[in-house]
Amino acid sequence: MEFNEFRDTPHVPEDAGEYLEDLKEILSRIPVGWGRWISCGPGWYKLLAETNRKMKMMCPTYEIHQVKEKFGTLRFYCVIPFEDAAWAELDDNTASIVYDIMQDIVGQAENQSAYICESCGKYGTSRGGGWIRTLCALCAIDQNYPLEEWEEKKYASTEVGGIVDHAR
Repeated sequence: MEFNEFRDTPHVPEDAGEYLEDLKEILSRIPVGWGRWISCGPGWYKLLAETNRKMKMMCPTYEIHQVKEKFGTLRFYCVIPFEDAAWAELDDNTASIVYDIMQDIVGQAENQSAYICESCGKYGTSRGGGWIRTLCALCAIDQNYPLEEWEEKKYASTEVGGIVDHAR
């Protein structure tokens, strides 16, 4: 497969689960040439699906240019296509209000992602240790990220015969 074909083929995450159709729709909104994949974990798929539904209500033809994790939070880059006939019919004031609402929807999703575990969807917090990720304590343990002090106490490890057993 040549590069352009690879880039423009929708890459539906294998772990899409109940969000399979939502993620397919999101990928279909990415124009040819932008790379049709979602670069975040399954814990954020619900947030992506909800964001897409809200965005479609504001502008049914909006385009997505990129969906990814960056610095531990979601990035959802999108635009309103210039050729959108309904958009062109709006007066400047109304268009500005709709655009602001769409930016607020994206901003809200990006802010919410700072408190949702990217791996499992439960409550999470930003974690360093190399790549910054938003993870719950159990996913942080599984992925060898440091815990906060209170989490260390709650999920204290005990070493048994050289094997670390995390209390869950």
